[in-house]
Amino acid sequence: MSWSWEYLPSQEYVTEGAPQDFLTAVAGKAEELVRAAEALYLDGTTSSGR
Repeated sequence: MSWSWEYLPSQEYVTEGAPQDFLTAVAGKAEELVRAAEALYLDGTTSSGR
């Protein structure tokens, strides 16, 4: 069994037509989420396994 996507569009295809300011804001929010997850699950013991 593979967890790969059957359809994997390119970044250019997905973001085509989106304003650069919007893409920059989305990237910033994604980085915030990653930092928050890293802080919450620093050593993995608080992860519920979901």
